[in-house]
Amino acid sequence: MNLQAFENLELIPQLLKTIEDMNERLKRFAPPLTTKREVANFLGKSQSTINNYMATGRLKDGYHFHRKNDKMLVFIENAIIEFRNELHRGIANEKIKI
Repeated sequence: MNLQAFENLELIPQLLKTIEDMNERLKRFAPPLTTKREVANFLGKSQSTINNYMATGRLKDGYHFHRKNDKMLVFIENAIIEFRNELHRGIANEKIKI
């Protein structure tokens, strides 16, 4: 049995604490992305552009956002971050056929 492998087990609590600290710092710098205004600010676009993205299917209902109680829009953070990355690479700007 390799005892050196067990010696590293004591590092696990330190690593978990470091990860938790990093997550807390990240939360302070990452903006919330659940409202249209927050998403528009994050993407550097106007709210009317966000409406156009939704109308043309660039932002997809059920993937990028959903409607709570059939009225209130709630955006999905991970999908919005992915969309921003696609915008920067030029992927999301391709024409969508309606």
